[in-house]
Amino acid sequence: MKAKDKLRVSWDRKENCLTYYCPLGFQTKCDASYMSGIITDEVAQELYNRGYDITTLKFSIEPIKGNTSFASQRNINETI
Repeated sequence: MKAKDKLRVSWDRKENCLTYYCPLGFQTKCDASYMSGIITDEVAQELYNRGYDITTLKFSIEPIKGNTSFASQRNINETI
């Protein structure tokens, strides 16, 4: 599955902060918002304080196959 089709959290070296990416689909922005409440800057700082390199932080999860809430899994001719 392509990276653009996954819910992702990673460290953005250019912006020097956590970034959250949601795939195209129904209510996926809510999923990214939910993740921002779990993987926060405070969590990243705590991991750094414990000796982890937060610039390598990456999280991604794929949607369940056949879930048509995600644009990448919709049939082109299907209507919402």
